Amino acid sequence: RNRSLQAALSGSLAGEGRERGMGLFKVASLAFQRGASDATAYIAAFVHVFGNEAALVHLPELIALCPDAPKQADLGRAFDVFRAERLAERGAAVERSAAGVGTFG
Repeated sequence: RNRSLQAALSGSLAGEGRERGMGLFKVASLAFQRGASDATAYIAAFVHVFGNEAALVHLPELIALCPDAPKQADLGRAFDVFRAERLAERGAAVERSAAGVGTFG
């Protein structure tokens, strides 16, 4: 599962940025594992490298693979907040669109 996730993440990055992006991801992962950053910072780093959509798709698997139960729980809570914020943003965008705000015509 771990290799499959790494392959999916690497594949989501554009050609020349792949090596740099995976390097940044590894640094963020090590910092989180060692306690140098918290779950919210880790998710922010993940989003910086891979984007919101990839985070929504791949973070649940990443969390499931986390071998440290307390860190896994922290990541799960931080992801719940992240996901709720993205859903609220989408809902607001749909409401604006339905109201004709931001549309040209």
